[in-house]
Amino acid sequence: MNLYRPIIIGLHGTELSLSEISWLDNLRPYGVILFSRNVENQVQLQALCRSIRKILGNDVVIMVDQEGGRVQRLKSPNWPQLPPALDIGKLWRRHQFAGLEAASSLGQVIGSQLAEVGITHAAAPVLDLHVKGANQVIGNRSFGTTPAEVIPLATAFIDGLSRCGVTAIVKHLPGMGRVESDSHDSLPVIQTPIEVLAESDWIPFQAVSGTRWAMTAHAVIPEWDGLPITTSAKAIKKVREIFGDRLIVSDCLTMGAISGTINQRVHSTLDAGVDLALFSNGTDDERQVAVEASGGPRITRDDPSILQPLPSAVVQHLLSKLDRFNNNQITADPTFDRPK
Repeated sequence: MNLYRPIIIGLHGTELSLSEISWLDNLRPYGVILFSRNVENQVQLQALCRSIRKILGNDVVIMVDQEGGRVQRLKSPNWPQLPPALDIGKLWRRHQFAGLEAASSLGQVIGSQLAEVGITHAAAPVLDLHVKGANQVIGNRSFGTTPAEVIPLATAFIDGLSRCGVTAIVKHLPGMGRVESDSHDSLPVIQTPIEVLAESDWIPFQAVSGTRWAMTAHAVIPEWDGLPITTSAKAIKKVREIFGDRLIVSDCLTMGAISGTINQRVHSTLDAGVDLALFSNGTDDERQVAVEASGGPRITRDDPSILQPLPSAVVQHLLSKLDRFNNNQITADPTFDRPK
């Protein structure tokens, strides 16, 4: 049984450096995360994923943020620009069946894009609510303002991903739609009473199924304690009590919301009870330090993902369908298979 360090790590460029090859092989992280800096085109990205698998095994987790809208790492001109979640939410409010079909189509397109190049996990969808007046770090990345909108659309999106063998990582547990600052820059505090959160923001994370994976919110809930949820043992315990059996990965520990040295950030996250630390950025030496800080290899992986990209004609059909919906041509397909 192979064991791995409980961390997902970022890479520097479009191919593995000699240094990365060495420390990936020696240190054995659980997985890697890719960004736009790692992506040129389909052929290059397939080669990068193959080289990662050659070192870390066929069961390695290769993840990417690919939501549609402003969060796309596989982007134009080599991949199509996709609509943001909120556009699909607006469609759902006009025509619920068409909205579900669009959410599933978006999930299938993204799933096929990732499966084709060898990426196993999408850090999507966002289950946070779209809250008027809040910081736009979430904004149009959300499917809607209420759980009634978010739950069916996120479920359809996840179903679309899974049809291609891609695993969804929902975010940002337990919800950060109400934050007034951007966690990339500073630590947000969610001032909303627990009772209100329990009846609104938390419901999508309780109701949406189809994946065990969830990413934390870098935010403080003062009624729990004064620490970021990601590094708070009390908060992570509460999250597990409220939201059940989850494989919890942190949001990126290089973000401004998390303070301390590299060692402190990684240690405090894992000590809090998060399953996997996520460290995306930094120099080669800093990323190596982060992997070493996660401790010795001690966790197993799931079985390898069976990736199943869709035929290109099917993807083109789904893309044209999304375009029609975007242009208010909302006649739904009667053959559409509703997610169960």
